[in-house]
Amino acid sequence: MKTTRRNFLKTVSALSAAPFILPSSVWGAETKPSARITMGFIGMGKQNMGLLGNFLNQGDLQVVAVCDVDSTRRSAAQQRVNESYTAKPERGSADCAAYNDFRELVARKDIDAVCVATPDHWHAINTIAALESGKDVYCEKPLTHEIHESIAVMKAVKKNKRV
Repeated sequence: MKTTRRNFLKTVSALSAAPFILPSSVWGAETKPSARITMGFIGMGKQNMGLLGNFLNQGDLQVVAVCDVDSTRRSAAQQRVNESYTAKPERGSADCAAYNDFRELVARKDIDAVCVATPDHWHAINTIAALESGKDVYCEKPLTHEIHESIAVMKAVKKNKRV
């Protein structure tokens, strides 16, 4: 991006106004809210519960939603997230949402990335839906079962400019 006088003045104006707009808690936070990644998890079996534990330990990330068709797994994951954030409130708020239908999770505008660890035959479906909703995706292997699914995932990544 070329620096012009106009861009410079816009930047300086925005930066000088920021202390009056943002609350003091934002300035003192270890990770600024704008730098924090919000994440949802689809499929809360053993694999994603292990991944969830790893992601909960990341200071620059907040888990905001979990999804599973099994109500026991779904509730256990939601409880684990909320307990983690209750114990460490500086990492996030204990208000994790729980969904039965993955489409509700990927439809949320406040989620930046999705972790998919569903049964293998659902990976491509969940991944493409998340990509088309503007989310980055971490998916367990195998990403797809068929070549046509792989091509569809690659097209969705390119079309939506996602990772």
